[in-house]
Amino acid sequence: MCGRYAIGEMHGPEWAGWLGVALESPWPAPSWNVAPTMSAPIVIEREGERRLVNARWGLVPRWWRKPLSELRAATFNARSEEAAGKPMFRDAWKRGRCLVPALGFYEWQGKRGAKRPWFISLRTNAPGMTMAGLWAEATVEGAPLVSFTILTCEAGAATRHIHPRSPVVLMEEDWERWLTPGAPAAELMRPAPDERVELRRVGRAVGRVGNDGPELVAPLTAG
Repeated sequence: MCGRYAIGEMHGPEWAGWLGVALESPWPAPSWNVAPTMSAPIVIEREGERRLVNARWGLVPRWWRKPLSELRAATFNARSEEAAGKPMFRDAWKRGRCLVPALGFYEWQGKRGAKRPWFISLRTNAPGMTMAGLWAEATVEGAPLVSFTILTCEAGAATRHIHPRSPVVLMEEDWERWLTPGAPAAELMRPAPDERVELRRVGRAVGRVGNDGPELVAPLTAG
């Protein structure tokens, strides 16, 4: 699963240029500890144009009409093997593919009570990486709400010793197919290539929501 990730000091115009999309929303504050229910940027297609917008992490399906407090299911991740058939995700699977840009994501290793975090990123010359997601726009308590989930798959050899699941990571050559509604996508539901993965043990401060700053992704030097 992916329960935390980093966007760092993303600069909207720079990322929009890399992703080849229009910048629609005000750019979010820097964060190295994005958690479910927080707002983060995603790439969607709306009115025939691909745009970088801010959205709530934790998908609220298009048909949802109750207060958010009544949404009991955890919807920040969706298993790519099952999402097309799950009532919470199947509509977004058909019409709401998106990209979730990031510097990298966190996974925890170890037994309950003694888990240690790792920061997982890509060796790349690009500003960051992109994870596959699903998005929806619902009307909640009379106001429009754009939200998203991150798709997951079985982890690759590089990270399965940390966690058996991984976000689906899309390379630049995958973007067009994934963002094209109805295009076959089963073979895209895979983790980052093992040879591109960069692992870094980091401190436990990332485990507390509210902690933030570039020091969260600094390599752990002791302990």
